[in-house]
Amino acid sequence: MNDSESGFSTPLAMTVIFSLSLITLSLAMFVSANGKKIDTYRKSVEAEKEAETILLTIEASLQGLKEYRKDADTYHAESLISGVCDCDFSVKDVSTGINKNFLSEKILKNDAFRRYISENGDAVFSEYGWVNPAFSDKKIIAEIEQNFECKSPFPLINSFPPMNIHFMSADFIRAVLDFYNINGSERKAMLIREKLNSDTDAEELAHILGIRENHALFDFIGFKTLFWEVSFDTGKCRCHAVFAAVPEKYDQKRIEKYILVEKNVSLKGGIL
Repeated sequence: MNDSESGFSTPLAMTVIFSLSLITLSLAMFVSANGKKIDTYRKSVEAEKEAETILLTIEASLQGLKEYRKDADTYHAESLISGVCDCDFSVKDVSTGINKNFLSEKILKNDAFRRYISENGDAVFSEYGWVNPAFSDKKIIAEIEQNFECKSPFPLINSFPPMNIHFMSADFIRAVLDFYNINGSERKAMLIREKLNSDTDAEELAHILGIRENHALFDFIGFKTLFWEVSFDTGKCRCHAVFAAVPEKYDQKRIEKYILVEKNVSLKGGIL
């Protein structure tokens, strides 16, 4: 081999070696990246299964609220939900509040409710709830019926009382009493908060308020929570879920079952 051939072959060999090195490096990076994706996917599947198992346990546990203290969902009911496993739980009522989407303009523009909203801010609002025809505008009902192509689609539209008095502040109770023109609303609202316990029923409230048990107030205020938000954290994931109470179709003051209506499961670092 002469000098010119040697001079030519050396750079060529270097180029080939460099190219092969790049291919090898790229292949290694590709395998590594895919390995990480596979590992992430495996962890995601495991976390999803773990969350599903816990959610099924919670849903089963919630069925006990149908008979818990017969009528009342109090803070003790939260223990029933959060006691299903060793995870860190938070449980809260997310339907007892002002629902701007479903409540009628008559309620939202009422002076008592406007004062309550003004004094307490966004904390009074709720995004969850069923539609009760007694407290929703006809146009809301009509729009829902049009979207679902049927009359009064159940359970979305039902007559279960939307508010659980156990999770209403004295200010909120007072606003409702003022809306129903009940005298001494401030004093009676404070008295209700003082006396309220898991045994409180409509008869006792009616006595405090000086009204009958069949008063329209009890169509708005009840003792059960319609939507519960449950959040928990395991070693693999975080989960936020919402469960809804479905009333009995032919006795809409009673609850038939609780169902999962929303969930958000996230692995550490991203949503599944």
